[in-house]
Amino acid sequence: MNGPQASERFETIPCPLCAGGDFIPLFEKAGEPFVRCAGCALVLINPRPRFEALEHTYDAQYSRGYIDKADKKLARCTRWVSRVARRLGHRGNWLDVGCSAGFVMAAAEAAGFTAWGVELEQAAVEFGRSELGLERIVCGTFEAQCYPDAFFDVVSMYDVIEHVPDLNATVQELARVLKPGGLIEIRTPDVSHWARPRELARWKEIKPSEHLYYFSPDTLTRLFAKHGLRLVHRRLLFKAAVDAFYTHP
Repeated sequence: MNGPQASERFETIPCPLCAGGDFIPLFEKAGEPFVRCAGCALVLINPRPRFEALEHTYDAQYSRGYIDKADKKLARCTRWVSRVARRLGHRGNWLDVGCSAGFVMAAAEAAGFTAWGVELEQAAVEFGRSELGLERIVCGTFEAQCYPDAFFDVVSMYDVIEHVPDLNATVQELARVLKPGGLIEIRTPDVSHWARPRELARWKEIKPSEHLYYFSPDTLTRLFAKHGLRLVHRRLLFKAAVDAFYTHP
């Protein structure tokens, strides 16, 4: 990863959680270095590919795996929405960030919510519009949409936060658009889970140029606390993932 071409394709960042610059090398995969922050234990790729290189990985082929399992995905998302609705206690505006083809949106609409969704991959958005009839699904980044302040009763990010280039900008925007008393549900791989392989490099969630960060329940909660969001509930999962709900203080 040496030389001018590497410096153009890769960037070194301070730890997005504690702003530290001291990292413990763990291993390399596909030429990308996986490290652990010495200050807070967040695991990440650093240096990492620049966003301009990363966004090309989210293409129609990436979305096809979801679209080909539409019925199964919609049934699963219906269960997810039902669980959130019971915890929230009312209906309202729902935003799914990284919504893919819009299965969470469709389930939320069916449950009585008014649903919005934002997704980077154009083919997935087109499927949501044409096949699921979703009017409020858009292609682009979450931060660029400029949703109103305190607008959403629910914001969901299912297997998304590990992909975003600027964690602090994203979580700050989540806090801004969430209504008082609203809920943010985050699901992401759990690097500290007992079901994770002992040898981290063998874990199926280690994905160069795709999963940029690897959270534990502690590091995820610390990230959200930085932006004034508190943990209200965390589900215990048998798979190596963390599923957590956050709200305003």
